[in-house]
Amino acid sequence: MIKKLLLTIALFTCANNAFANQYEALGDAVQYALPLTALGMTFTEDDTEGRIQFAKGFGATFGMTYTVKLGVNRTRPNGADYSFPSGHTSASFSSAGYIHQRYGYKKGRVAYLAAAFVGWTRIQANKHYASDVLAGAALGSLTSYVFTSGKDMNLTTYKDRDTVGINVRFRW
Repeated sequence: MIKKLLLTIALFTCANNAFANQYEALGDAVQYALPLTALGMTFTEDDTEGRIQFAKGFGATFGMTYTVKLGVNRTRPNGADYSFPSGHTSASFSSAGYIHQRYGYKKGRVAYLAAAFVGWTRIQANKHYASDVLAGAALGSLTSYVFTSGKDMNLTTYKDRDTVGINVRFRW
């Protein structure tokens, strides 16, 4: 039993290493496919209001993600800059959260699985830590919820010589 378990772990590890580049490429493709799908749904559903909500939410996600990236500048596991939070993951979860909030859980659940896959590929590619991915997922989900739920939110980002920040105001 233990030999079978060790053999399975060894085979999975080898396969995982062999396909790491393919996982990353597929994750990159899904990261672009999710917002395009969300935007496309606004056209197939003839949903002008939803299109505006998606654009605002996705734009806010983008702005917040890159403001935090510049401010924190955490080193990636591979040694590159700007690890925290994961931009791929925040974009994916923003799109999945939008689909869920606007068109229901049945349509959103597949998008959430795809977004989780994107986050997983970022860790597997050694581009992000799990905390980067979790922060990106939370940020993307939160912004899509706020903009799609009809809550009034004002978002401004700022950067000066010594400080980078985000001001967020909600009216409930």
